Amino acid sequence: MRGKHKQEEGGRLSEMKKKIEEIERLVLDLKELGKGVPVIEKNARSILSFVYVLKLGISDVAEITDKDRRY
Repeated sequence: MRGKHKQEEGGRLSEMKKKIEEIERLVLDLKELGKGVPVIEKNARSILSFVYVLKLGISDVAEITDKDRRY
């Protein structure tokens, strides 16, 4: 049972990592489209700062969990 739970958790972490990367890509696209529009530039920077915190928090754990599942 414990192994199955760990696999499910690892799967969720991988999915979260993908979603965070997708959000980052979309915000970078928005930032590029909004060049010269101060409200877009400012908010895109703010959103990216939150995305980077999520990315650092999830990506490392997802990679470690993924490595554990392979071995």
